[in-house]
Amino acid sequence: MDEQLFWWINSHFNGVMDWTMWCFSQKWCWLIVIALVYGIVTIKKDRQSWLWVLVGIGLCFLLADQISTNAIKDGVQRLRPCHALEGVRMFHTGKGGLYGFVSSHAANAYAVAMFLSLMYGGKSHSTSEVTPSGKRRWWAQEASGYRSRLLPYLLFAWATVVGYSRPYLGKHYPGDVICGAVLGIGVGALVYFVISKIRRSISSRSEA
Repeated sequence: MDEQLFWWINSHFNGVMDWTMWCFSQKWCWLIVIALVYGIVTIKKDRQSWLWVLVGIGLCFLLADQISTNAIKDGVQRLRPCHALEGVRMFHTGKGGLYGFVSSHAANAYAVAMFLSLMYGGKSHSTSEVTPSGKRRWWAQEASGYRSRLLPYLLFAWATVVGYSRPYLGKHYPGDVICGAVLGIGVGALVYFVISKIRRSISSRSEA
């Protein structure tokens, strides 16, 4: 089933999709997306969180990439479709390493999407829930309470396109992407809750 779905995705292509999927797989495209969210949301709406968000994004990439590559790929050793199958269509991309389970692209993208969605997704907090910022240093302040219902949809749409690009470009089976997404969601949630706990602890100490 995984192989059949791979062939369906890999064989349905056109010129616009070729370049779209290629762009979404590039690091510079990821930097643009993250920079836009960071600049529009964190810097403008939640400035006291600038370092926490940077640390969170960095940890998401570090953990998702290391776990997917060193712990899972090297352990499972499932060949990429471009190494295992004949006639795989690839667009402006090389075959890469031998092993593809799980997709590091999917793990990284979903980790960042999950972390930022937990940071800023949902209903806005009331002003009573927002920590005053006048008497404390920035690292001891809690989040501003800014929330956006739209942002999680946009982030997960971006991560899904990144995931879809992997079988489209011949780099991964759909199963590699799905499991990579699950890993990324778990990593993003873990990073968010750890950072939130540390931040609340620092904030409570500053009030004591």
